[in-house]
Amino acid sequence: MDNLLATLSRHPYFACVPPKILTAIHARVITRHYKKGALIYSEGEPSQGLYLAASGTVRIFRSSADGREQDLHHIVAGQSFGDDAALDDSPTLANAEAVEPAVVELVPRDTVRELMMRYPEIGLSFSRVLAGRVRELSALAGDLSLRHVVSRLAALLLRLAEPGSVAVLPTRHELAAQIGTVREVAARGLRYLERLGAIRLEPRRRATILDRHKLDDLTGNPSAPSARLAREKSHSEGRGLAKASS
Repeated sequence: MDNLLATLSRHPYFACVPPKILTAIHARVITRHYKKGALIYSEGEPSQGLYLAASGTVRIFRSSADGREQDLHHIVAGQSFGDDAALDDSPTLANAEAVEPAVVELVPRDTVRELMMRYPEIGLSFSRVLAGRVRELSALAGDLSLRHVVSRLAALLLRLAEPGSVAVLPTRHELAAQIGTVREVAARGLRYLERLGAIRLEPRRRATILDRHKLDDLTGNPSAPSARLAREKSHSEGRGLAKASS
């Protein structure tokens, strides 16, 4: 019981609740133990309530139809998850999995709502925590968007540079249109590739390819290795012809 009260009292949602009330809801909280790799809930399931991590780490992630996964949050002891579905009765938005052996306290939805009605401070705490989650997801979305842009940008640079190593870039507006983004993101992509050491930006809208292997890897194209070998062979033959004619 002492451990459960400690878990509740240290969470920002319930820090304002008097100890007597926390003790009263003790009987309504469900304690669950999960082994490493155990699924706590799946995306799209009805919400059972608010989950509090008492120990261990929980991974919140989404998965695509082809099996790819994207982590959204890693929840450690003292933090909560499933907050959104506990508030609006919607199905869970993602999957939750124990990264290591974990103890999770489940506060039923009805109990959460009763406490929010009685203690408005809990609602304010929910707002602060969820606002932080939104900022995290916004940053993640920006990173993922840039990752896709960089992949398309790398492929475009390789095409523009053929058969040499200098790409003559279109205007920023045209470049953005060709890779399906806006000028600001296209510019960020170019700077990222330069910091990566794959290209060097030159005056007069030119980019020198410094590392074709990196650009090939960024395109994510399975045929990139064979295409790379073909280019290297072509360049090697070209150098041999140049030497023979000299």
